[in-house]
Amino acid sequence: MFMQFGSGYFGPMTEYKSFSDTSVADSYLGDLNSGSGGPSIERTQSASPIIGIKDLGGSVTEGSRFGSLIQTASQAMREGAGSIELATIQGGNEPGGAEGYGREARQAFRELARANSISYTSVHTPANTVGNLSGYNYQERGFSDEFRKRSLEEVKKGIIFAADVSAGAVVVHTGEALRDISAASWNKEISPGTKEFMSFQEEPGRQVIYMVDDRTGKLVTEVRKSNVVFEPKFKRKFNPQTGYDEYVDKDEKFLDEHNEDDLFRRVPEWDAEKTRFVTDRRDWNYFVNLADRWNKKYPRKDPHGRNMPWMPEELFFRKQMESQMLQARGSSLYHGRMYDDYLKGREELTKSLKYYEELEKTIPKDQVWKIMKEKEKMSRYVGGHEFVGTEKKLPSEIIKEALRDVDLQMKYTHEASAAADANADQYSETIRHVMPVTRYAKEKTSWSYAEAGLLAMDQTKHNPNAKRDVFVAPENIFPEMGYGSHPEELINLVQDARKKMVELLTEKKVINPNELRDEKGELIKIDNPNYRASMSKQQAENYAKKHLKATLDTQHLGMWWTYFQPKPGESEEKRRQRFDGWYKEQIKKMEKADIIGHIHAVDAMGGGHHHLPIGQGILPVKWTLEYLKKKGYKGTMISEGWEENRITAGRQLTASWRHLGTNISSGFAFASGPN
Repeated sequence: MFMQFGSGYFGPMTEYKSFSDTSVADSYLGDLNSGSGGPSIERTQSASPIIGIKDLGGSVTEGSRFGSLIQTASQAMREGAGSIELATIQGGNEPGGAEGYGREARQAFRELARANSISYTSVHTPANTVGNLSGYNYQERGFSDEFRKRSLEEVKKGIIFAADVSAGAVVVHTGEALRDISAASWNKEISPGTKEFMSFQEEPGRQVIYMVDDRTGKLVTEVRKSNVVFEPKFKRKFNPQTGYDEYVDKDEKFLDEHNEDDLFRRVPEWDAEKTRFVTDRRDWNYFVNLADRWNKKYPRKDPHGRNMPWMPEELFFRKQMESQMLQARGSSLYHGRMYDDYLKGREELTKSLKYYEELEKTIPKDQVWKIMKEKEKMSRYVGGHEFVGTEKKLPSEIIKEALRDVDLQMKYTHEASAAADANADQYSETIRHVMPVTRYAKEKTSWSYAEAGLLAMDQTKHNPNAKRDVFVAPENIFPEMGYGSHPEELINLVQDARKKMVELLTEKKVINPNELRDEKGELIKIDNPNYRASMSKQQAENYAKKHLKATLDTQHLGMWWTYFQPKPGESEEKRRQRFDGWYKEQIKKMEKADIIGHIHAVDAMGGGHHHLPIGQGILPVKWTLEYLKKKGYKGTMISEGWEENRITAGRQLTASWRHLGTNISSGFAFASGPN
């Protein structure tokens, strides 16, 4: 016995309820009355929908719950998918991954696609093992070159697999490094003390920001916004040329606060009443203002030629290191202030020793002592040393003892002063190599994606099964996962990677990837193994643009709603309208930047991580797809996820198609028990 919505049919012991032909239940539950067990779809297009059935594909995965990718892809084809993303899984006890499919399996993928007139849009790298390409390990709280290498190798496996099955995009999650959302350059203040996006209410005042040593990739310190730094208060005066109060030396000459030597010439203010030097309390706001001043006074560029702003956390750490460096310099000065005197005294004693040794050979001891006492310069070394007990010593013996004392003093001064100078140099060196984690992560990420882009280019050119351009497509992941999840960060990530790929193709010399350094600690350049002598820069830029794009995940973008702060007195409805406006503005920015090559078209009811069919949530997904299509978007798009397929096979796609304007007639039937 079965019941069909819309028929008014009911079986024994059921309460009669009739649904219309257009009931929500019919639409939601679909049709399981086909022999395959999947929905029976009648594909009749409405009047020219902007996004049609052929435009929007589906996604499949693998694993013990689902089966192999061949099995899940075959099921998706039966459910009507015309294009498919293959999401690989690897790790733990789960079989699979790109290299889990051999030559015959890859041939089977191609044959299935030809037989069913479908295509593979993309290969998704294992989300459980590839979370970034910077090498940042969230468990170990630091960067690991080994971790980055393993992740990059998984991406390369995905690239080759994509070429072998004639797919295009190779999707990689971005979570390059932790960062402070409230202080991001793209964040703006909407009311006093409140940014448009904040991880938590106290973030502007209590967030922890990490610093990394670029020589090791290890996190060396954390900067807490709630901490303060104390430093001596130094004399300043207004500099009309810069418009700021500047440090001055004892002669009222302006000093360069960026110059370490000048820092040592500053004049601290003395509090005679308290007999101590005056100190200044430096809180986070001071370093925000200092960063603003330094960005105007000392502008600098990153490796890609873009402005590289001074960050408050960088100057916070620098100020701490400067205090220790100057303390070490002061210690060196303290111990070394008498060194010249000791050196001169030793020279005098050495000359005198020779003189008195000769004198002692020719005249009585008493006469020698008389001559010695008349020498004013010698009295400070030999005074009180004429007698030891009852025995009268020779002047030469006293001079030798004085020489030993001077040598010991010089050795102590040597060691103490030299060690202090070495410590100061160490602090200075650390200042040059410690940076915010996002800056370090961006450089590592750019290199990784550029290397992956080169492989995608070569696979497209030389793999006979590659029927479309293979490209690496970083995907905006959850906001809390760090750099790369915000649209502006994603734009920068792709653009930086493209520039690095151009560099690898056109520069004869590149930084040694082994990161070997010279005696000054600077990275050594070597002959570029990827250099293509016959390739122009314009050609390289075209290749980089073709093989490095982005995956836009519409639902992940919607997760920013969780951190979207209300304005004072703003209703939830107004807040939602404002968020939708922000959402659409980000889509426009990414389209203008020309980075989108693949789309995960997914809806959601809020800011959590879910995969609803388009139209079943509250995000402007339909607007996004239609806007991009009207702007000439020619990339691929899939309805990612399987959550509602648990309710009805294929619903993830059919509900999305229906919302986009495709007429899909469907009903629903299910068995109610034995007849």
